[in-house]
Amino acid sequence: MRLGTRLAILVAANLGLQLFDGFATYIGWEQHGEMNPLLRAGFDRFGAGPTLVAAKALAIVLVIALAASPRRRLAMTGLALTLMAYTTFSLLPWAQRLFG
Repeated sequence: MRLGTRLAILVAANLGLQLFDGFATYIGWEQHGEMNPLLRAGFDRFGAGPTLVAAKALAIVLVIALAASPRRRLAMTGLALTLMAYTTFSLLPWAQRLFG
């Protein structure tokens, strides 16, 4: 598989996880709480919706900026690590809480 194809898959997976995390957090935070103290503070001050939109917009911009880096292999490593982190700390816990 070409380097560009692998990079595109990592970007798409990261963007999908960002969207999942935003929706799952919005749906589940009232019932289960929010573990991230920065988001929790934002929820208290600005509300859940605006805080999540801002946080996810920033995360998406950072994913795209990383993918646009001229250092492709380093970008792929960063995107792979981000993918693993969001799978471990968002997808699995929220899927268990919301669907399990």
